Amino acid sequence: MTPSSGTPRPHGQPHLAGGTPPDVDAWRGMLHDCLIELDAIPIGDTGDGAGYTGWLRQLDLGCVSLTDVGSDPVRVVRAPRMLVGNQDDFYLLSIAQEDSSSLIGSVRSDLRRGDAVLLDSTSPFQLRAEELAHHLVLTLPRADVARVVPGSRERVGHRIAAQNPVLRVLRAAIAETHAGGERFDPGVLPELGHVLKELLLSVLRSDELVDPAGVNGLLGHHAQLLRMRDFIRRHLAEPELSVRTVAAAFGVSARYVEIVFRESGTSPARYIRQTRMEEARRNLASPLRRQRPIAAIARSVGIENATVFARMFRHFYDVTPSEYRQSQVGEHRR
Repeated sequence: MTPSSGTPRPHGQPHLAGGTPPDVDAWRGMLHDCLIELDAIPIGDTGDGAGYTGWLRQLDLGCVSLTDVGSDPVRVVRAPRMLVGNQDDFYLLSIAQEDSSSLIGSVRSDLRRGDAVLLDSTSPFQLRAEELAHHLVLTLPRADVARVVPGSRERVGHRIAAQNPVLRVLRAAIAETHAGGERFDPGVLPELGHVLKELLLSVLRSDELVDPAGVNGLLGHHAQLLRMRDFIRRHLAEPELSVRTVAAAFGVSARYVEIVFRESGTSPARYIRQTRMEEARRNLASPLRRQRPIAAIARSVGIENATVFARMFRHFYDVTPSEYRQSQVGEHRR
């Protein structure tokens, strides 16, 4: 549901809201319409005129909403006067995409990129950014959080470090969801919302877990899949990357990794091959890498034998790597 309205939308219907306002006053109005009533106070000579940069894009996922919100340097305030007669009763997990700070009561937190902070719509708070302000905000009813995380109020205002392994999984899930946006089949949006909700609750329960066993115990298979995919993408250049590598990194058995991937309709080995070929295809199509030898591109995705790479690429795309590169050269000249 959209937090400011409190009115459930038809099941499975996507709702996109927001846009790119011309000035900070219009941006303030978007905050009120899509999130909660907030005051937006420009810092420095920003907020007026044609040079203003700001945006708000919200995706309604049923049980949660996901909002990408940004502005030129600004201080955002939930003032005490805004709580009089307030009907909103939400928690907002705000994930900093640029450096900023928060002030809730006497608790001040400096937020680096990737850090998160829990905000409460029923209490005053401030967010401040001296440079570009950019946050991804997950919003859900406070009662839903309180039922599962009894001490949730104690977490309000305290920085959750970007290194928190469960927060990293949540950020990966948000990135995939946000990138899909309106292209998603409306029927899957409530499911995505449920996944993000469960991950958010796991972040609040995690208490900076660092051991694999503790993290694994908090995460379901869908969340583990996102986490394992992210690991594979970051280690694509390693020739020895395999299901055993993934299992060792997460402190689980190879059988468990197979089960997690099978539920998504593939296997870890096939996902590794497919991701390698997709990355190689992007490199071959890039004008910036036109002079890079095909063998070097193969090695960059973890395949040291050029013949094996060519055979695998042809299997996936029905053309050789050199034929594909040549076809893309023609496309760029048009």
